[in-house]
Amino acid sequence: MRGASRLIPLPSFLALLPAGAHFWRSGQPGLAAACLALALLAWGRAAWVRLLLLLVLPLLAARWIWAAAQFVQMRMFMGEPWHRLAVILLSVALLTALAALPLLRESARQRYHKGDTSALTQLAALFLCLALLLPVWLMKPQLLVIERFFPQWGSLQLALASIWAACAAGWLSGKKVPQVRMRLWRLFSLVFFAQLVLGLALESRFLLSGQLHLPVPGLIAAAPIYRGGGWFMLGLFTFSTLIAGAAWCSHLCYFGVWDASAAKSCAGGPHGLSAIKNSGSANTDSGNVAPPVPRRAPRWLPYLRLAMLGLTLAVPLLLRLSGAPLEAALACGLLLGLLAVPASLLVSRKAGYAAYCRGLCPLGLLAKWIGRIAPWRVRRTGSCRRCMACVRVCRQDAMGDPMTTSGPNADCNLCRDCVAVCPQKALSITCYGMHGTQAWAGPTLIALLAALHAAFLAMARI
Repeated sequence: MRGASRLIPLPSFLALLPAGAHFWRSGQPGLAAACLALALLAWGRAAWVRLLLLLVLPLLAARWIWAAAQFVQMRMFMGEPWHRLAVILLSVALLTALAALPLLRESARQRYHKGDTSALTQLAALFLCLALLLPVWLMKPQLLVIERFFPQWGSLQLALASIWAACAAGWLSGKKVPQVRMRLWRLFSLVFFAQLVLGLALESRFLLSGQLHLPVPGLIAAAPIYRGGGWFMLGLFTFSTLIAGAAWCSHLCYFGVWDASAAKSCAGGPHGLSAIKNSGSANTDSGNVAPPVPRRAPRWLPYLRLAMLGLTLAVPLLLRLSGAPLEAALACGLLLGLLAVPASLLVSRKAGYAAYCRGLCPLGLLAKWIGRIAPWRVRRTGSCRRCMACVRVCRQDAMGDPMTTSGPNADCNLCRDCVAVCPQKALSITCYGMHGTQAWAGPTLIALLAALHAAFLAMARI
């Protein structure tokens, strides 16, 4: 059985290679490379790959039938023999469809066993990412980095981004959610700023327009007001928060990850999250002191962020009406971004809550307001023993007394750290706080976040 199980991917592998060759000859190198990538993935053991192959192979068979019809029609029009060609192409279509049959066996299920509980979530993330990027590729391919340097290869970037979305969804569904989230979030920010550096130092195509754009989130709202146009980024932000809620601030903000990292250092360094999860009350059974509870943010801090939002909207309007030079607007935007350095180093690192995100970032407040329309809520769906693990891990100062509250307050940014560290599994992602929805609400949110993460990685700095 072991020897037979090793050969299960072989029919899929052999079916994908001629499909790749067909796409290459038809002038679609990106799709050819995507077929090769999927052929290599077939030799892995991820459960979502088996499901993907079961969908892709029949589609490729239908593609062969369509190609056969086109070639036969063309040869009949030219008066050339076509019977042999039809037999060959239809035979390839039949063999491609039959390649899916071994994947239906129980031995295939056993072979592709890794991540079987999250396979559907990963597959959903893959297709959601594809659904986000496909219109971009068809209507404005220049938003994809690879298309700017290698035209006709954009489909490969779509495939790689979708595969990455599936992998990210699997990692976010695992046991080490807080650690994985921070790593993916840092990667997202590093790629963003790396493109900025490459665009300034080497190649302007990494910046799309060739012009410098300050990487400060607040300018997403301020810049269109100053310019009197260019609402694309604000629209993209609004769309993201409408479907993912305030999780934009905990997964997709290229700026806030560093403030969050500074705040998390208050929990005892890189191993702080593990200590929180393994700690019970204030003192553990072994006699070790549990990680400290982060300080409560001052009551005036939310009002400060509201004032910053007002300034972010009013200042660019005043600069525009007064005819101030571009340098003045850039200076104001740079000042807003530089405030993150002292806020993170002097407050977040010591207090344990994200001071810049909670008190200074105007876009975070917009994400909070728009995110209330999105359905995702963290709610208590089980019994609580008041271990305070959720309170200790929260860096948004959103958790109240676990015994008297049904979940975090409106400042929650859906990082799901509290859900991951709760030893009782008493916290869950729900749809508008309704009990009974946690079975599908959590996986759906993960699929959405993974798809957005991968889609934004695939698009260049705009």
